Amino acid sequence: MLRVAICDDDVKFTGKFESMLLSITEGERIEAYIEVFLGGMELVKSICDEGKRYDIIFLDIEMKDMDGLLAAKEIRKIDEITSLIYVTSHRSYAIEAYEVQPFQFMVKPIDIIMLHRYFMKVYEKIISGPYYFQYKYGKDTFRVILNDIMYFESKKRVIYIHMADGIVHKYYDKLNEIEDQLKSEKVDFWRIHQSYLVNSRYITRISYDQVELSDKKQLFISEERRKMISEKYCDSVGDKIIE
Repeated sequence: MLRVAICDDDVKFTGKFESMLLSITEGERIEAYIEVFLGGMELVKSICDEGKRYDIIFLDIEMKDMDGLLAAKEIRKIDEITSLIYVTSHRSYAIEAYEVQPFQFMVKPIDIIMLHRYFMKVYEKIISGPYYFQYKYGKDTFRVILNDIMYFESKKRVIYIHMADGIVHKYYDKLNEIEDQLKSEKVDFWRIHQSYLVNSRYITRISYDQVELSDKKQLFISEERRKMISEKYCDSVGDKIIE
């Protein structure tokens, strides 16, 4: 289900905008949950304090309690993936808003043809990826791009998520449960050890008992998994050979 947020302190506008979105999603047979916020602070609290996540956020820039630019900066601190679409009366904010990587600007008044076009554009982007991994640490919920995860490491009930850019996230979970969860995803993760679940795209070489990743990091393969990992790697390399 697509999760959509509308944030604007104009009650009349949000009512009309929500009706247009419902018309579009029903017409396209897209299952969507739409939530309306009448201020930037309300939206930020929902995301940053309550851990809610949205695939698309339609955000007004000019609001009294917290403007859309400041709200977006707070949201981006813990969610770099959600697609932000600014709905504004002034194009002049475009340069200032670039910092929070908006997907699109829509200038009021909004007509349903324009909204339909932009909505389907962002919807296609979302369903085609990148896919993300969501986890909870304390009271906060975080999302990271699945393709950017090099490997998961388990140490004494703590999971460490090693990212391709060197950043490491941590939270409490079981590696077996993560492995089961990722089986339905399109990104191929290999369980090479009781403590390691590795994104196969970052494996550059394997030896008898180790894999080497693109950052030269070496991880051990457990004895009972060596044959399986060797076969997986050979199949993977073989698929990439162009004859």
